[in-house]
Amino acid sequence: MGHNDHIDFDLHERIRDLVDEGDLEEGAAAFGVAQQVIHQGYESLTERQCAVYNSHVGPALEKQAERWRIIQAMNSAHD
Repeated sequence: MGHNDHIDFDLHERIRDLVDEGDLEEGAAAFGVAQQVIHQGYESLTERQCAVYNSHVGPALEKQAERWRIIQAMNSAHD
């Protein structure tokens, strides 16, 4: 096993996009919790960290996914 076998690269990119879009602040508690999930999995979170993830990161990811669905729908409507 390599040192990055457990890293969720998809989540890493999505979190990076949230930071770039201004939906998540790098250095904030929610960002730190997201980094832990990326590197160690959701199961590694404490109860408090889960609450932070579920109240900040999860909703931001859902908003992001909805924006992407809308963009895809608009793009496919133009085809």
